Amino acid sequence: MPLPVPTTIATGFADLAGSSYRLGTDQLYVADAGAGNISAVTAHTHVKTVLGSGYNAPSDIELSVDGLHAYVSENPGTLLRLSLTNLNRAAATVVASGLNHIDQIALDEAHGLAYVAEFTGGHIQKINLTTGAKTVVATIPTPRGVLVTGDGRFIYVSSDAGTITRFDLSTNTSVVIASGLNGPRHLTWADAGESVILFPQPNPTGTVLKASLTTSPATVTAIAGPTAFAPYSVAVLSSNQLLIASATVVSEVDLTASVYSAAGPIFLGIGFVPADVMHLPSGYADTTVDPTYFFQVKDCPFGGTLPLMVNWESARSMGANFYQVFIEGPVGPPLQVTQSFGDYLWSVPLNAFELVTTTPTGGGYYPLRSAGQIWLNFWLGLLLDTTGRPNGLNQISIKLFSAENAASEIGHSTDPGRFARVMIDNTVPVVSIQQIDQQPGNVAINTCAIVQTGTPTFTFQVTASAPQSHLMG
Repeated sequence: MPLPVPTTIATGFADLAGSSYRLGTDQLYVADAGAGNISAVTAHTHVKTVLGSGYNAPSDIELSVDGLHAYVSENPGTLLRLSLTNLNRAAATVVASGLNHIDQIALDEAHGLAYVAEFTGGHIQKINLTTGAKTVVATIPTPRGVLVTGDGRFIYVSSDAGTITRFDLSTNTSVVIASGLNGPRHLTWADAGESVILFPQPNPTGTVLKASLTTSPATVTAIAGPTAFAPYSVAVLSSNQLLIASATVVSEVDLTASVYSAAGPIFLGIGFVPADVMHLPSGYADTTVDPTYFFQVKDCPFGGTLPLMVNWESARSMGANFYQVFIEGPVGPPLQVTQSFGDYLWSVPLNAFELVTTTPTGGGYYPLRSAGQIWLNFWLGLLLDTTGRPNGLNQISIKLFSAENAASEIGHSTDPGRFARVMIDNTVPVVSIQQIDQQPGNVAINTCAIVQTGTPTFTFQVTASAPQSHLMG
């Protein structure tokens, strides 16, 4: 079966190298080494814009997680930091200099670090983003691409020797995971689970390949081609679409012609209780309509911390990248939820789960979980603390967005499958023991009495009450 062939969406570049996709604006940022500038191509409209000029052969651009800054590698050997509001070279802050022909940048901002491939120097340099201090962490001839894992422990390096090598920075060991390649260029994670690396190679014809890290050595497969002349970097647009920066053009390729379409509600459930009318009559949990279901509850209100389950696949199929959560009580306006929550995410290099905290941005936008990630609680979208919420019927709703702004909302939170009405009750029932009788004969036992004779059989008279009358019996 022939490979999917990329389609050109933007032309007129001099010599493109590194690139980085910005979700919030749907733009591919590209470093044009030949023209000495930074440009952007809007993925869905194909509009090309020059964002900054005055560079000396920039070889890569990487976007900061703060959504405000970018890092650019400039030859012969300078790492720059810039505001996304002004990407001209004159506005740049020099983070580090004196490097020897640097190529790709890999950011580890959680630890305040960047890694750069020093092509002529034959090193991978670790750079402190605050002080600019440089440290050689790996030596390898003619490195082109460098990629760092989310935990900052491993880096992957491509080289002109036709290899991809993994370096364990905690043990100072390395292993070649792929060989026999033809000039692999910049490396990109295919999925947030960090189990697949994407990269282009220019020879003998331009091709995009993937290296699956689930096998040892990695399984390398061609997935698209032929590309335009001299492909250098790849960015992931969606689970089946890639953007490719080649020497003079930017291309797009659809990896599948699948008819698969994700379905189902966006708001799946609360813990083990489906968030539909059948299982939430009048806001109370009821799973007894399915007698064989393992989690049996009836006429049960909700309280404490509620695990909200979100349909990531359906949300992604609609073009969503972010979501917001709201809760509205019996009185007052809807309250936007901005709580952080943690869950376990599988790490391929460590072969273990790592606890990861999800925190919304300043606007309360939670990022959608990415395709390919392996979470212990796959559908978990929030651990909603209802402490302090008014008791009574509350509505929980979810909004979807393609970018971090209100104008990019997809549909509405009142659309079917995006909200649920639940009965919240955080009051504590009161229980008291009225009397204890020893049997036979209903012999009353005094408070704190020690019974040493007779049969060990007792009858308890118990009274229980709840302010909201939410007792089963």
